Amino acid sequence: MRDLLKELVVARNKKIYKDKDFITLLSIIKGLNMDNKINWDEGAGEEWAFINNSSLSIMLNTKIGIYFVRGEISDDYLYVLNDGNCVYVNNYDLKEWYIDLEYLQKNIPEIIWHASGDSIDTNGFSLDELYFATV
Repeated sequence: MRDLLKELVVARNKKIYKDKDFITLLSIIKGLNMDNKINWDEGAGEEWAFINNSSLSIMLNTKIGIYFVRGEISDDYLYVLNDGNCVYVNNYDLKEWYIDLEYLQKNIPEIIWHASGDSIDTNGFSLDELYFATV
């Protein structure tokens, strides 16, 4: 199991997005590869965006600089994402993460856990579940 808080603390210490910073980042990433597809509904208040192309998938938080990277990432992407915490994963549906919600609420207010009760096991969840718990 991997401690998600460890990664979130590193990310928060590196980058907290202000104003239109996140939208600018998405624009830059979109320009790196014409095949990049962006899945993010800003108007709905989604707190995670996905960038996908044939060899890469990145799950980005809109509040702090954490980037979950699956696939082959080029130096161009690493240069653009260098102000955050890039966490490499094999897939988004593997239940390999755990989190202390009390610590999360007190120390990383940008990430809000919306999942109710025991709908998601905080001792073993996937990044897909994290998305739905915090979107």
